[in-house]
Amino acid sequence: MAFLLFSYQQFNPLNGLILISLTFPVFGQTDTVFIEKDSLYGTAQSIFFDNNPDSKFYDKINYWSFLTFDNESYKYSIDFLKEYKLTLTKETPIIPQTKWVTLKQYKGAFYVYKPSDFLFHYRISINDTTFIDWMDEGPEANKIITQKKIDKNTFEFQLTGVTKKDRKLTIHIIDSKKGIAVFEEVNDNEYEHYYYLMIASEKIRTAPLIVNNSIFQKQFELEFDKPNYSELLKRKN
Repeated sequence: MAFLLFSYQQFNPLNGLILISLTFPVFGQTDTVFIEKDSLYGTAQSIFFDNNPDSKFYDKINYWSFLTFDNESYKYSIDFLKEYKLTLTKETPIIPQTKWVTLKQYKGAFYVYKPSDFLFHYRISINDTTFIDWMDEGPEANKIITQKKIDKNTFEFQLTGVTKKDRKLTIHIIDSKKGIAVFEEVNDNEYEHYYYLMIASEKIRTAPLIVNNSIFQKQFELEFDKPNYSELLKRKN
């Protein structure tokens, strides 16, 4: 049985700041990874491994239903495509995994991450008409101009949308069993070229989970490794 440490600060008008720490038993978690405490009037934050494959936190980062303001964001992106006569065409996605969630690397290992602030949580979904970025402002539809299967582990998309007008995305599956991929993006005629890690939605519970739990207000995010993408791409299987 592990223990989870909550720390918070309170302001006493007579004595100034008082730091209080409370420890509670936690079942299904191995240890506290990182603790952040920074508030004048009180906050509590814990960042920990969650080894429960049925954890509710998986559901919080692996959801695909529109929330309160998501219809507005999606409509805005669709209106942009209509304004510029970028007609959506219906075609079956070439890639079998059509929903993807951000994957992180921490001390050399892969984790899915429940952030303190979902502003930093990114997902992707692909359907028979649109390529959707699920971002801080809500889901954003992109037109799929072309899609091509390079080989069994490499898929290429040419996209356009309200945020990224000229976008080439290549999905390199580096571990087909675990659903792990390196996403490679080139935007605006190679002005931007970068990589990031993703995991297929249906495989998410096979990855260990790190939870950033902020009880009273949003707090700092855990700092992760910068992956060596050149080395990761050599692991394609």
